[in-house]
Amino acid sequence: MTLLKKIALAPAAFAAVLASVHAVADPITHTIQLEAFVPTADFYVLPVDSSWISNKQTLSYSTVTKKLTSLTKPFTVLNTAGPIKATLLSDAVLGSGSNVIQLAVKFNGIALDTEGKEVVSKTQAAKASTVNLEITPTMPSGGYIPGTYVGNVQLSFDAVL
Repeated sequence: MTLLKKIALAPAAFAAVLASVHAVADPITHTIQLEAFVPTADFYVLPVDSSWISNKQTLSYSTVTKKLTSLTKPFTVLNTAGPIKATLLSDAVLGSGSNVIQLAVKFNGIALDTEGKEVVSKTQAAKASTVNLEITPTMPSGGYIPGTYVGNVQLSFDAVL
């Protein structure tokens, strides 16, 4: 082969080598984070469907009613030794800048506060039962002020002995 042919064919050969290198796909890796919780047989307060609890929940605004929706989720509860007490660990609010929306939080129909209250009686807690968590926004006296509101509701449940 003449030098001219070698020079003319070199770029094509180089391109073919590059194409074959790229034809082999890079490996694709995934990391799957797993978590499992196995409660004690004597006391638990667990969401019936736990897929929502670690994800942000949206309270939708209706332009027709001018209200925010509530959040209601079922929980399975059990305490074989006595009643169950629930406490808000901090005030339940949504905030947007200096604007605040108060949240009414009920568990098993009982309004919660930062002092703590018995929310499941000894009789009801003795057998596993399902009760609701309800989070309802309280409309401010002048109505809702436009903004993007965020917040957390932090709850603690205790077995009362």
